[in-house]
Amino acid sequence: MNIQTKVPLAKHTYFKLGGIADQFVEAKTKDDLIEAVRYAIESKLPYFVLGGGSNVLVSDTGFRGLVIKNRTSSVKLKGFAGGVEKGRLDLKEAIVEADSGVTANYLIRYTLDEGLAGLEDMLGLPGTVGGAVYNNSHHLDKLFGDHIIEVEILDHAGKIKKYTNAECQFAYDYSIFHKTKEVILSASFQLSRGDKTALWSIATEAVKRRSSTQPLGLPSSGCMFKNISLADRMRLGVPTASAGYLIDKAGLKGLRVGGAVVSDVHANFIINDGTATSSDVLALVDTVKQKIKDKFGVSLAEEVIKIGTN
Repeated sequence: MNIQTKVPLAKHTYFKLGGIADQFVEAKTKDDLIEAVRYAIESKLPYFVLGGGSNVLVSDTGFRGLVIKNRTSSVKLKGFAGGVEKGRLDLKEAIVEADSGVTANYLIRYTLDEGLAGLEDMLGLPGTVGGAVYNNSHHLDKLFGDHIIEVEILDHAGKIKKYTNAECQFAYDYSIFHKTKEVILSASFQLSRGDKTALWSIATEAVKRRSSTQPLGLPSSGCMFKNISLADRMRLGVPTASAGYLIDKAGLKGLRVGGAVVSDVHANFIINDGTATSSDVLALVDTVKQKIKDKFGVSLAEEVIKIGTN
């Protein structure tokens, strides 16, 4: 392993924020990832596996241990049902396996090119497969875990094991890996045959929807807060469970702490204007949470994963 020391983490996150990692290594294959994690376990070294860097906030003080940058990249057909028609493989259903370091968009584009339906509404999803599995990423009413049949992980003893979909306990913004903190190695998806042109049309609309409603191109972690509960939504009589809706109605767009700003485009996004620190973001998060609590009686919960401590 080519372990580097004192590596700035800001350039490895969507937020463009964060301090120094004591040690840093890139894992380009699944074997690399397993080796790096086992090294940290055997060395009793705190470690964190970093994917695309979306949905994370690294503290200004960085991380005291080993950060493993997950660049694993394998996507493959693991199994299929169908036959051969006119000399071409005619897929009815297929199982696609993707390494956890594969970007979600690469996986989705792969399935679209193969004419496989199931993930098309997710095109434009930031980050990697591992992060999307961990958080069960969502777009509209679709969940990333809906088509997952198996997840391969490395446990805290460095042993490989597999989870079925049911064992993953997928829910909104949740999987069992929030609790176990095991390292996700790969995920397998069961997808069905679809019309390639129609699938690309759906996927393109999903990207357009994101670009028109989100502050893309500006440093942020994506949505900062989880949706509000059904009970809070019913009590308030609001038309959506979106935390951004409440933040907007509270007049908090444009609210600023240092270089951290609540987006004018989507109120559930906090933007780094280029001068922010992670402490600015955390202070703004606390301010927004308090104002929403005072105005609506709702306790917002962060969706972002915090790395390191201030």
